[in-house]
Order: sequence, then structure tokens, then C-alpha cells
Amino acid sequence: MSALVAVEQAVRRFGSVTAVDAVSLALAENEFFALLGPSGCGKTTLLRLIAGFERPDSGRIMIAGQDMTQVRPRQRPVNLMFQSYALFPHMTVAANVAYGLEMERLPKSEIRHRVGEVLEIAELSALAKRKPEQLSGGQRQRVALARALVKRPKVLLLDEPLAALDRQLREQMQLELKRLQHEVGITFCIVTHDQEEALVMADRVALMQAGRIAQLGPPQELYEHPATHFVASFIGRMNFFAGKVVAEGLQHQSLGLLRGERPAELAVGDKASLAVRPERLSVDAADKDNRLSGAVREISYRGGDLLIQVGVDGLEEPLTARLGIEALERIPEVGAAITLGWDATHSRLLSNS
Repeated sequence: MSALVAVEQAVRRFGSVTAVDAVSLALAENEFFALLGPSGCGKTTLLRLIAGFERPDSGRIMIAGQDMTQVRPRQRPVNLMFQSYALFPHMTVAANVAYGLEMERLPKSEIRHRVGEVLEIAELSALAKRKPEQLSGGQRQRVALARALVKRPKVLLLDEPLAALDRQLREQMQLELKRLQHEVGITFCIVTHDQEEALVMADRVALMQAGRIAQLGPPQELYEHPATHFVASFIGRMNFFAGKVVAEGLQHQSLGLLRGERPAELAVGDKASLAVRPERLSVDAADKDNRLSGAVREISYRGGDLLIQVGVDGLEEPLTARLGIEALERIPEVGAAITLGWDATHSRLLSNS
């Protein structure tokens, strides 16, 4: 797919702080793209650069092949949906959605058609005559989305749109946002600090760190093949073992050889970490390439699975394993001895730099 939005070596400074540091990325047409990262990493500033509310100190913002770097926000083919929703409390749902089109002085017949169309897509038709105070949090969020979509932007920018919702509603709205994006066929770019949110919704994720992109790719790639220690620790849970690179994997000072494939960027003798996901650990360890024994410190029942903490001699932090519920029969209590193992193919060797 062709690039709809291209950020080219964008830099944005605030005094001595570089919020966005020579960032380049491209958003494809009809893509759901996520800017992910911790507070202060530059993701919201980057979104505001695309929207036009910030101007880069250097670099360019291209949208649909046009240089938009110096173009005002209202003249860009984008719409930014804020976290607060900013609905007019005295207006009905339909009037809130129609407001932007009325400001453009479009014919009333076209406004009615477009409002009706977007209310149906957002499943709000039955609520068209209600005021915002008569709606649930999820319904208000859909109204804000409908108001943004009705203007038919080429790109819809969303700044932490689900942050104010409780967990159950947030999970429901994640799927709703994905459905809406698929139906309207508009490029979505969402800013979030919630890695689960990004993994569920996005086609691609740009994980930011200190103003730069630490890794960009499909969610599964970031999860299964993290490029750095930061990416591995930010996306999901991870077990880390520090040591030196050897031909067969990593040599740990206390645990000895931990097997894993050495990536090309690491040389034998380099300091590195070996990382493995908790769900890759198994109690059926006899035929595994790596095996560690210890005592169960904690068992967390999570409905569909178990999260257990295992103290291993030679490790400062307990080993974390996510096991199927059937493992309860084999882990009788806290303090029980246990051996966990994993295949070398599930090890990830990462530079400590």
C-alpha cells in the first residue's frame, strides 16, 4: 500500500528537551497505526506534528503526497479526536455529529445524509435525539468518533481515546474502534501508553523511547522478536538473564550455559541479556534445551491460566512462568520444588547497550 502520511526526519524541541528526535515513519492507506510508549517518550508530540498543532524545528510532514509542514491544522485532511471528547452538552447526538459539517456550510440534505450514515456505522441511530448526559461513557466515545468521521478525513488521529474508560469498557471499545476503522476504511493513528491496547488494535506499532522509534512493525513482531532490551521489557512480561554471548547462546555467571540463537549484531564475548517470555516456560522440561529448578514462591490464579513465581539460586529476581490451568495438579503449594524449561528457539539474545 502507498504511504498516506510520511514523517521525514522530524525534530521538535522544547527548550533543552528534544521531544521528537529525527523521527521518520510512513502510514499506509486504510491502516490502523499505533504510537506506543511511556510518558514523555514523544508520542503525543509526534501526533500533534502530524495534526499541525506543532511545527517541526526541522524535517517534513507529508500527507497524500503534499508537503503539510507549514499548513494550518484546519487545512489538513486530518481530524484529531481528543481524550476529553469535548461534546456540546446542550446538543443532541445528531447535532453534535452535524456541527462540523454545518460550520462548513454544506447543504442540509448532504448533512442529513452523512450524519445518518455515520450514526448507523457507529450504531448510534437509536440515540440520535439524546443529550450527552443521557449516554454511557462508551456511547459518548462513539459520538466523538462519529463527529470526527463524518468529516471524512484521510487520517483520524486519536490521542489516548480510551484512557477515561474502565477496564471492561476499554476492552469492548478496542474491538469497536477496530470494527469502525475497518468499515469506514480511513487511516487511524492512535497514541497510547497501553501496550495491550496497541497489540489488540493496530496493524503496525511504533514503540517510542526518548523521542526516537525503538522498534516499528506488526504487533507480533515486537512481541516475539524484540529488537532491544527496552522493547522486550515494555511489551508484555519477560524473564531476563544477564551474561556474556557464547556460540551456543549466553553464559550466565551462576546458571551456566543458557541456549539460544546468537543474532548477527552480537559477537562472542559481548555482554548481553537472554530473554524468554513466561508463556514459553513449561513444567514438561525433560526434553527442553534450557532447564532451571527452584521453589515456587507465589501462585496467581488467573481464571484461564496460572502465573507463578519461582525462586532460582543464582537469580536476583524470581522466574515468572505462565502455565495452563492443568498445571495446578503438578504444583501443589507455595514452596514446592519445580523444574521449568524452554526451547532455545524461544530465547532472545539482546544487547545491554
